[in-house]
Amino acid sequence: MSTNKKYALISVSDKSNIEELANFLISNNFKIISTGGTYKKLKELKVEVVSISEITNFPEIMDGRVKTLHPNVHAGLLARKCDDQILSELNIKRIDVLVVNFYPFQSTINKPNVEFEDAIENIDIGGPAMVRAAAKNYLNCTVLTNPNDYDYFINNYNSQKISDEDMNKNMSLKAFQYVAHYDVCIANYLDKEIKGESFPRFHTFKKISDLRYGENPHQKASLFQNYNEREVSIVNSKTLQGKELSFNNIVDGDTALSCVINFEKPSCVIVKHANPCGVSSDNNLQDAYKNAYLTDSVSAFGGVIAFNSEVNEELMKSILDNQFVELIIAPLFSKDALEYAKTKKNVRIIEYIDYKKTNSNNAKQIKNISDGILMQDLDYSKEDKIQKYKVVSKRLPTQEELDDLGFAWIVAKYVKSNAIVFVKNKKTLGIGAGQMSRIDSTFIASKKAEQANIILDNAVMASDAFFPFSDNVEKAAQLGIKAIIQPGGSKNDQEVIDKANELNLSLVFTGIRHFRH
Repeated sequence: MSTNKKYALISVSDKSNIEELANFLISNNFKIISTGGTYKKLKELKVEVVSISEITNFPEIMDGRVKTLHPNVHAGLLARKCDDQILSELNIKRIDVLVVNFYPFQSTINKPNVEFEDAIENIDIGGPAMVRAAAKNYLNCTVLTNPNDYDYFINNYNSQKISDEDMNKNMSLKAFQYVAHYDVCIANYLDKEIKGESFPRFHTFKKISDLRYGENPHQKASLFQNYNEREVSIVNSKTLQGKELSFNNIVDGDTALSCVINFEKPSCVIVKHANPCGVSSDNNLQDAYKNAYLTDSVSAFGGVIAFNSEVNEELMKSILDNQFVELIIAPLFSKDALEYAKTKKNVRIIEYIDYKKTNSNNAKQIKNISDGILMQDLDYSKEDKIQKYKVVSKRLPTQEELDDLGFAWIVAKYVKSNAIVFVKNKKTLGIGAGQMSRIDSTFIASKKAEQANIILDNAVMASDAFFPFSDNVEKAAQLGIKAIIQPGGSKNDQEVIDKANELNLSLVFTGIRHFRH
């Protein structure tokens, strides 16, 4: 161990794991310098520490606004080997390790009814300045911005596993990423508050992992998370069993999870190729799964299944003994269910945060296009409720039909356009997806029902967008459909309404479209 005293400056908002790091530094001949609250915390922990004022020979002023913005600090952080003489002449201490994380700006602005002044006060100035300086001078200074990296530093400091230079390069990269994201958060907040922008001018993502491949084996792919992440998402869920998620697993899982959290009763959504192929709500998950599976058992093979309540052993057995499944998603799994799942070790089991405890209505959706992205609000509307809809036909739907229409309308939102959904007793009977013509989707949905030996008499029908012509209404009547829900808004609306009246069908207009391209 070197006898020359080294210096570490610690100034952190997040004080997690700070005691272990400080004691490690002291044991390796470091003298610790600190500021404000961090100084007090280290003193409470009986860690030997000196105040930043002893280094700057200047007090912390303006309630701590100015404390590290000083030549003695920044010269210590930026000093190269060739600068030793000037450091000696000016009695400036070289800072070998900088440990800094910033004022909690993001968590501050996420608070309900946060005041603009409070947000501004939580913009860190000295911290980013120090981090940028230390990161630039990585050859001579180690910078740590995340408590999760303390163990990495401790395990690799002066070890043979990795050179100090390589370690410092890694930490420098993370530091600049940290500063960049922090500045983006501030810029976007001010853009919203000052300019009234509803969409962020800048967008940042953090890389979660590389994937084996993309949609196809010849495509490379990685998974990223939006820094403004929703609590309920496939990205933010916990893998309990199985192989790593593939690109397509994630896409399908996102559709299944996004759909199933819309329902209050025990519900099941089965997805294949990003389209629901079976959806059901019932008094228990067992029946919900059975009904969803029977909608289209052929397509359910190798699909993704999502539930909105706990999966028990009985249900797990029903699934795994009945079909091949890639992924099962639920907010909770019983111990017995997880134990039985081990008999199919390749089946992926994902547990998500209970959606009832979260609010995800402000999320944005991003779609890639060549040389750019499109951004929009998530397809959510407070007006999208069955009570808000308008019955435009002479025949009024029964209460049972209204309940099914509301259910079918939710399912249609997650089916690729053009979307047609048949429903009875809150279970899908046939789903037509992704066709260029709406009538073709209707034919496909009816064919799916026919193949499954499902009778459509007295069922309801949902369409994600308006009917351009009355042919869908005629086909629906032929199939035994009694009520239809669609947005309305076509120049031929009256023709469609007249046809519904002629055929004694209930017709409901939502005034809301649910394209999903």
